[in-house]
Amino acid sequence: MKETEPMDRPLKGVRVVEVAMWVAGPSTTAVLGDWGADVIKLEDPTSGDPIRGFVTRTMGDPNARIRPPFELDNRNKRSVAVDLRRPDGHAFALKLIEHADVFVTSLRLDALERMKLDYASLAAKNPRLIYGSINGYGHRGPDRNLPAYDYAASWARSGLMATIAEPGQSPPAQRPAMIDHAVGLGLAGAISAALLARERSGRGREVTISLFSMGLWMNASDLTIGLMTGHSPQSESRTGRINPMWSSYRCADARWIYFVMIQSDRYWPDFCLALGKPDWRDDPRFKDSTARAQNCAALTDEIDRAIATRSCDDWAPIFDRHNLIWAPVRTDAEVLDDPQAEAIGAFAAVDHPNIPGCRVVNSPVEFGGADTIPHRAAPELGQHTEEVALEMGLTWDEIAGLKASGTLG
Repeated sequence: MKETEPMDRPLKGVRVVEVAMWVAGPSTTAVLGDWGADVIKLEDPTSGDPIRGFVTRTMGDPNARIRPPFELDNRNKRSVAVDLRRPDGHAFALKLIEHADVFVTSLRLDALERMKLDYASLAAKNPRLIYGSINGYGHRGPDRNLPAYDYAASWARSGLMATIAEPGQSPPAQRPAMIDHAVGLGLAGAISAALLARERSGRGREVTISLFSMGLWMNASDLTIGLMTGHSPQSESRTGRINPMWSSYRCADARWIYFVMIQSDRYWPDFCLALGKPDWRDDPRFKDSTARAQNCAALTDEIDRAIATRSCDDWAPIFDRHNLIWAPVRTDAEVLDDPQAEAIGAFAAVDHPNIPGCRVVNSPVEFGGADTIPHRAAPELGQHTEEVALEMGLTWDEIAGLKASGTLG
């Protein structure tokens, strides 16, 4: 193959069936679609995925036809509108799943068992099926059937929310679906590993993940300290940290920067020079990491005053020249214009019929040499129902009958 020829995406030829709503499940299949899989999304004919109607404060217009959150996590999919509560609709879904490589769901476990869409039921019909399941609190234990969003199960219950909070302050908010997207990427990777294992064994398997387990994994560094020492880390105030060179500071233009000099003794001489404070280097209060930890409030105050003398843009070349590890605390609006984000292809083009120049955030994994064609737009509800039904071998008369009964939309 010539170097200039595009390579097939790694999951080309893999068929995925999704019965999932909101973000975590659909983001999993969006990533699989980015990687080349043929993703078929099964939705209720009357309402579809609830996130189709989700409105954020930024969007403003509750009647807007385009919903960016839905577009993000449902690109590169085909939508089939089918009522799984009807026997004919259930049979339709089972026939589709019997010929699929992967099934992804975020329905609660008790609902899946009632609908006979649990792993045991589907594996009996398709032993090669890779079954990816997401739920709130895990697939065992007393809370296995509790409803959840990532805000509760991942952010609040995992310890992340409390540990990040300033002592004595209210718990900090997160933005929508932050951990949902980590769950989706994690499950997509696990499904890919299961597909590889199937090539060797010929057998499918169940792959599970939960919002709670991902929150625990994201908080693993602090939790492991607690597990191994019996002393769990507590939330820290800005002036009470062990390392004031790992903290935020405000510039003269009111923009914030964040220093992350974890190896503080290594960076201390250059840090002092960068801030124009060579006398700090031999100040007994700050001479080494132990002294700086003991005098964190005093050093934080000194750094605050030094940083406040210049704008963020003025500081940037100085910090870089002295090889400091830092970053500007950017707003979303600034990130959208970040040339480095553009350079890594972070914002992918979407071939959208209603939004000229449409782009979404790309999934972060790249495969060298893979094609970079634009994503397909998220589907209208039931846009591909007839197309998929014909692929399954149904006749036009059979499709018309199922649509007349309300089984298909």
